Amino acid sequence: MFDRLTSLLAIPKNIAGDLSLIALFVGVSLLVGFIFGRWKLVNILINVYIAVALVGVMPESWFILSVYAKAIVFITLLIALTMFDARLFDIHITSAGTDFFWRFLVTSFLVTGSVLSSIFSFLPKSVALSWVTPDLYFYIASPGALLFWLVVPILALFFINTRLR
Repeated sequence: MFDRLTSLLAIPKNIAGDLSLIALFVGVSLLVGFIFGRWKLVNILINVYIAVALVGVMPESWFILSVYAKAIVFITLLIALTMFDARLFDIHITSAGTDFFWRFLVTSFLVTGSVLSSIFSFLPKSVALSWVTPDLYFYIASPGALLFWLVVPILALFFINTRLR
């Protein structure tokens, strides 16, 4: 009876897993935001782009050891760039005004999404699908999703950067 009802409503059978992962994503986004703060979030976002570009131009032969090699190299580069960056850009999110909190949350969400999308895009699809459902994979690591998670954060900086006002 329940299976028939869910198929009529087009509710996936594994919706609980998807919703749990979405809730975890939102929670991690908030945690990342509060741990790193508004200044470091923008630097991390820039470092995501640099790490993606570097991994993208590395020869494929460097990654034949493991299906996780690209993701591991990306994470390693991201951590190294974040640890040693010297404020690549003078972009900031001011804490003055009433709109600080939404700017902070949006930046945190977009940074976490771009990191997660990049990691999943470097993994073989079969490996990624062992961790998430096909529906969630579509929103995280499909070519369109990767484009979204790499373009939208940059566009959002135009609205979040308060020095431009």
